[in-house]
Amino acid sequence: MKTVIFLASILPLLAASIPLSPRAGAPAFVPIPANCTVINPLPHAAGVASVNGYMPASNFTTSHLLYAAYFDAPYNQTMQSELCLEQCYGYGYPANCKSALLAYWVPIPKGYYGSSGNEMSHTACLLYDAYLDPNLFVAAPSGQYVNETAGSIYCPR
Repeated sequence: MKTVIFLASILPLLAASIPLSPRAGAPAFVPIPANCTVINPLPHAAGVASVNGYMPASNFTTSHLLYAAYFDAPYNQTMQSELCLEQCYGYGYPANCKSALLAYWVPIPKGYYGSSGNEMSHTACLLYDAYLDPNLFVAAPSGQYVNETAGSIYCPR
C-alpha cells in the first residue's frame, strides 16, 4: 500500500519532467476578420502585389520566425498567399503572429524534416511574431525569394 501511495505521489513529477516535442500539424487556417487591416510590407511594393529578390534580414528571421512550411510544388499564388495569412492569424493566441511571407525558391533550413540545408523549396510560408516593414528586407541571393507576397496583420483590440 505504501508503494502505491509513493508511486502515485511521484507520478506527476515524472510526467512534468518529460520534455515535450512540438505537436504535429500546422497552425489552423482562420479567416481574417473584416475589421482587421492587412498591409503589404514588401519593399517597392506600392501598387504591386509581389516583388522578387528580397528577404527579411537574418537577424529578424532568427529573432521572430514562429513557423515555417516548405512545399514541393507551387500552386495558385493568390490562394496560397491568403492561406499563409490565415495561418498567421490562426497561430496561437490572437495577435501572436503578426506577419506572413509567401515566396518561391526559398532555402530549406538544415534539419527541417531531415533536410541537409542545401535544398530549395518551391514554395515557403513563413510566419513571424513581429510586423514586417520594408526596412527589414535585404537583397536575397540571386534566384531566391522569387515572386513573394507578404502581409502584416493589424486588428483592433
